Amino acid sequence: MYTINTQLTYFNYGVNSKRLIVNLKWYKLEMFTNSNLKGLCFTGAELEEFKGFIDQNRFNFPGSCFVEQTNRAGVDLLVINDLFQSAFPYYLVLSKNPKLNQGNSIYQAENITLMDENYKYTIDYPLDFDLIGKIEIYKSVK
Repeated sequence: MYTINTQLTYFNYGVNSKRLIVNLKWYKLEMFTNSNLKGLCFTGAELEEFKGFIDQNRFNFPGSCFVEQTNRAGVDLLVINDLFQSAFPYYLVLSKNPKLNQGNSIYQAENITLMDENYKYTIDYPLDFDLIGKIEIYKSVK
């Protein structure tokens, strides 16, 4: 079982996320409800699929990626009833059918879409499993 750390940029989560770059620890999304969020570690085949997607979208995933082998199968990312509003999301969810938050509030877990470098076109997410990234570092790009 594996986790992978990457940088992420050129993404949208419903509010102005332009010019942000974040460092994420990625998991396969197991469950996403208003009261619970659970991620699974990647199998070797899933890890290779995700790395292939990263290689095809280098401007969304700049820099190096770091793979960590783990004995754990999964991780509960939030405690029950902890998906309330926050100043910045703690987790980003990447899926084939994202439902972006159209309000002005920011929640601890936000669905995202990947964008081109001009923030005009979305990048398709083709994998058969959804991803959740735990934000470890974020900053604004000048």
